[in-house]
Amino acid sequence: MTETELKRSGSDLLPDAIPVLIVDDDQSVLDVTKLVLSRYRFEQRTVSVIEAKSAVAAKEMLSTRSDIAVLFLDVVMEEDDAGLKLVEYIREELNNQKIRVILRTGQAGFAPEYRVVQNYDINDYLAKSESTQERLYVSLTTALRGYRDILLSEHYATLAMNAERERELASEALEEKSRFLAHLSHEVRNPLTGMVGIIELLGDADEAERTELLQGLEFTTQTLLGVVDDVLDVAKIEAGKFRLQESAFNVRYWLEKTASTYEAILRQKGIRLSCEASQEVPLNLVGDQARLRQVLSNFLSNAARFTPAGGQVAVRLTGTQTSDKWALFVSVTDTGIGIAPDRLTSVFKPYVQETEATAEVYGGTGLGLSLCHDLASLMGGSVGVTSRQGKGSTFWLEVPLGIDSSPVATAQGGPAYQVLVCEDDATNQRTLQVILEKKGLIVAVFDNGRALLDSGAWRGADAIIMDCHMPELGGMDTTRILRAEGGELPVLALTAGVSDAERQECLEAGMDCVISKPVDYSMLYDQLVSLIVKGRHPVRIA
Repeated sequence: MTETELKRSGSDLLPDAIPVLIVDDDQSVLDVTKLVLSRYRFEQRTVSVIEAKSAVAAKEMLSTRSDIAVLFLDVVMEEDDAGLKLVEYIREELNNQKIRVILRTGQAGFAPEYRVVQNYDINDYLAKSESTQERLYVSLTTALRGYRDILLSEHYATLAMNAERERELASEALEEKSRFLAHLSHEVRNPLTGMVGIIELLGDADEAERTELLQGLEFTTQTLLGVVDDVLDVAKIEAGKFRLQESAFNVRYWLEKTASTYEAILRQKGIRLSCEASQEVPLNLVGDQARLRQVLSNFLSNAARFTPAGGQVAVRLTGTQTSDKWALFVSVTDTGIGIAPDRLTSVFKPYVQETEATAEVYGGTGLGLSLCHDLASLMGGSVGVTSRQGKGSTFWLEVPLGIDSSPVATAQGGPAYQVLVCEDDATNQRTLQVILEKKGLIVAVFDNGRALLDSGAWRGADAIIMDCHMPELGGMDTTRILRAEGGELPVLALTAGVSDAERQECLEAGMDCVISKPVDYSMLYDQLVSLIVKGRHPVRIA
């Protein structure tokens, strides 16, 4: 409730011309009353006079108009008590308690004033013989003040009710966010605990155990990264600062790589995973593969969470061509617990899970599906679900993607390109070097941009992976100097920053692609080799 609303006077609620209804079967009385009221003013407002010559006509008019402020009503018309019956109709059947009623009669003896005022909800009683201009003005002014006060009371009551509703909604939102934070804490601490335990076990594990532990560590890491990504992306979307990064990618490899992340955990739970891609789908499409992976990962995570041992999870990739786009359709079907029909419409809302017990038993933050909905919308597509409680669910994504006919390299092997890694963090240096060398690339490492430029190694290299923030000379400044000296090789930027401004600054400095930390190394490799194959071709930020 704002200060302006609180200070609002009743006069502000009145129209410039206040509707007043005169009901009388005598035309001369109607004419005189209209003439007298034509000169009347209430708080700088005129009255708009409406007339009716019978109670029946007035009844019809009042049933369609609730804005009439005052009624001047004759008692005796087509019936001796027509006016009194109309008062009962107004108060009881129409339940109109706002309109002010002023009775006027030329036969006072028929309807004694004391009895009428006691038995009928009216505001004044005038004998026509005493209805002078002054008397009419006094009665009308008193009635309009009462009407104005009723409007003001209703206005304050509405404000109070709205304020209470807003308070309730705010309280509900706070409770939802509190529950979300509690679940988030659980979802973060659980994988962290698992990671610490796996690292502890790795020291004494044999080769077979180590392989299994590392698979578990990869899944746990991806789970934790997924939670962090979801929270950060929801915040960016709510702030209107989320941007897509589109590039060409190998669709089948993208599907297999995303699904394989969940293969180990599904196998441990005794759940069979199948993955099928229609041969009609083009090999290479253009889109934000990281966001597509995020949606599919959320679908698979839900399937893994809610499908019991012995169940099945099936991933299917199809689509249809529409002009220069490919409408990609991805579905994940499980044989899990399903969703109640009355909850289907709300599963894509934030912080929503089927029940509080669902969150307690199966975990999850309640953000994933909401984020899937928002990401699909940002990509020009949609998500949906069909489900039978106790039988399972199918979550699907449909999104239009560009078609790219050029070859896109994947992490399944490629030429021995020479890549320079410019990164000041020793752990990140070593990780990048080992991973890329295992892919067959030739890697040279530099601690900062100055060392890279001084070496001259960039003149014979195929690409550079460049950290944005380094001591002595950062990535963006290094790239500007490199471009000024004629360096045309692709530069892939790594940044821990998440702002659109920083991403845009990277592109303006001459970098060709921006990847956020923590890094998805498979995607990084795909982007890197794709840039090398195509030459300098900046990734679009849409």
